[in-house]
Amino acid sequence: MATWLRADSLVHLGYTLMLCALLARDVLWLPVALAAAQATLASYGWLTDRPSMALWNALFVVINLVWSLQIYRQRRAVQLPEALAPLHASDFAALSAPEFLRLWRLGRTHAATAGERLIARSTQPAFLDQQCQAELGPGAFIGEMSLLTGYLANADVMAAEASQLQLWPVPELQRLRSRNPELWSRIQSVLGRDLVKKIQRAASTI
Repeated sequence: MATWLRADSLVHLGYTLMLCALLARDVLWLPVALAAAQATLASYGWLTDRPSMALWNALFVVINLVWSLQIYRQRRAVQLPEALAPLHASDFAALSAPEFLRLWRLGRTHAATAGERLIARSTQPAFLDQQCQAELGPGAFIGEMSLLTGYLANADVMAAEASQLQLWPVPELQRLRSRNPELWSRIQSVLGRDLVKKIQRAASTI
């Protein structure tokens, strides 16, 4: 009786771990948690004399551990350029290093001159990451509301001084949104964080 009770607890633990795996937001933790769940269910199969259950779950453990190792190696293999590492840490932390590089490479770098018009009113601008722009500060975004809502810009944006920008064309971002909704949701969280900063800055000046 005690053995059966212990075996039953393994079933509950295994399915709890599987639920945690399905709720995991990081793609690395999904196969790791699944491997732990299936190892627990394999132990249950072994203790209750169900060899088929034990064998299949053991196979799933191996598969998920291989996937976990591959994802981990891919993440470690990505080395951010020294110039981009601080920007990733401060403004794009919601993205993994590979995701950040993928997004960054979709855009192009643009050196804006002082007084240059970056966004014209009543146009749909390309999406800009404004670095070193005095009014907004390093890493602030321009044109994100037009990107998110689809509405035209309702104000001109000028460079107060020479600035280094990263520009992403809207069509490229729209393709990214349709092809990788999970990554797009994390990009939206980055934009939301920037919007909160702007609101807090505006409120502090009132």
